[in-house]
Amino acid sequence: MTTDDTLGSTGLAEPDPPFGRLAVGAPGPRWLHAALCAAWGWDPPRTAVDLLALSHNATFRVSVDGRPVAVTRVAPPAYLEDTAAVESEVAWMAALGAAGTVRVPTLVPPVDGRDVALVADDEDRHWVCLTWRYVPGPSLEDALPGSADPAGWHRRVGTTAALLHEHALGYHRPLDFVRPTWEPADLVGPGSRWGAWERARLPAADLALLGRARTAALDAVHDASRAPDAWGLVHADLRPGNLLLDGDDVTLIDFDDCGFSWFVLDLAGALSYVEHLPDAADRAQAWAAGYQEVRPLTRQDARTACALSMLRRLQLLGRTVTDPRGGPSGALRAEQPAGSVLVAERYLRSATWLLG
Repeated sequence: MTTDDTLGSTGLAEPDPPFGRLAVGAPGPRWLHAALCAAWGWDPPRTAVDLLALSHNATFRVSVDGRPVAVTRVAPPAYLEDTAAVESEVAWMAALGAAGTVRVPTLVPPVDGRDVALVADDEDRHWVCLTWRYVPGPSLEDALPGSADPAGWHRRVGTTAALLHEHALGYHRPLDFVRPTWEPADLVGPGSRWGAWERARLPAADLALLGRARTAALDAVHDASRAPDAWGLVHADLRPGNLLLDGDDVTLIDFDDCGFSWFVLDLAGALSYVEHLPDAADRAQAWAAGYQEVRPLTRQDARTACALSMLRRLQLLGRTVTDPRGGPSGALRAEQPAGSVLVAERYLRSATWLLG
């Protein structure tokens, strides 16, 4: 399958959002501090709201009397215009927590009893705010460099993904449940949500190589099964940075991209931004071994997973090159364009290079 794509747009926030000039750790705007205190009943003089992270969402740490008590995610209007999708996200998280499938953050509802709050800024734009109890501990991404058994952790991520998928297969979704799909067009099509990878500053020959890899990956997923055991509700961003560690306990966060796709998209998500590193195949194979402790993976699954990893890499390249707040930082960010070419070369040599 091929497509004649035009350059997509990020569909994220405007170029200079209210949070765009904030540094990590800086206090949030006064309007946000006031709105969150009013919506959640925190005492304003005792409450601090500081930026934790900024991408297409802004995430703030809420402290009361100097002690972190909560985290609030603020979704900009251009990316999320109502509360239905977030309420559905919360519904799945609550079901996962209630079933004991995985550890998830505990929701902190606003004082009006709803799951989320819609707050207005000084220009009367409305923002969707979701708050959960503060979870201490480093992320797995932070812990991996010093780990004595990194393969064991990647295996654990795979097992976690399989548990999510088993739950999704039996989950009776509410009638008003609404989450996006992650079709190939959503990843790399003309309306791709995270920006056009074609804008990467690469030689024409390298861009052509990426185009050939994209076409091959699209061909591979065109006939992939969409049976209930292969397609369903996925986390869609199940990378080590979204797993928080407390000893041997793991809390899975950041469900804001969850939606419907092939289950093996979560393998592609686990390799986000690091597909070009020398140990990428080792990570993928450890993930697959952990996954198969719970659910089987077929040869077709392996082929689909590798194709989706190629498309995911292009999706993330689009985000990196079109959104100054998107993607990794430092050296890893600088490696994304050339690293994507390396991934494309490996994929074109072997359509299942990650999984052997």
